[in-house]
Amino acid sequence: MEEFAQMLMYTVPSVIVGAVAYLLAKKFIDRENHRISLEFRKENQKLSAPLVMQSYERLVLLLERTQIPGIISRAQRHGMSARLMQNEITTTIRSEFEHNITQQLYVSKNTWEFVKKSRDESIKLVNMAATKVSDSANVIQYSRELLTLLAAQETDWNQKALDVVKAEFRKSF
Repeated sequence: MEEFAQMLMYTVPSVIVGAVAYLLAKKFIDRENHRISLEFRKENQKLSAPLVMQSYERLVLLLERTQIPGIISRAQRHGMSARLMQNEITTTIRSEFEHNITQQLYVSKNTWEFVKKSRDESIKLVNMAATKVSDSANVIQYSRELLTLLAAQETDWNQKALDVVKAEFRKSF
């Protein structure tokens, strides 16, 4: 029994010292990993911040370029039919959106949903105006109907999306 007590006398302090050393080493390693992770994130932010900023700029440009009054003035040509104008506006909106689709990587899901909603509502309005004019309508009649519907909208989704993009940008930078 005395041998067992003597063995415990040497073993217990060794185990305690080993456990303390392990805990100290673990704490040091965890702290070092956290520091390295923070440095990595900081460096990553330095590299990605210009891309994120450019993304917000591109989304603002997208939303500005897909405002219906602006598209009407850019797309309208003399002698154009209402159907051709409808197609031109829809194509412009879709192509602008598709050209900037990768920007969703840099903004929140909520912001991207507003951008998509703006696109969808604009196309819906363009198509709705086409149903309200006759098949023989010219570009002036169609544009007038489209602008009337735009003015009668309760929510300007394009402006709402612009506001969301700008607010998120201000919060981020």
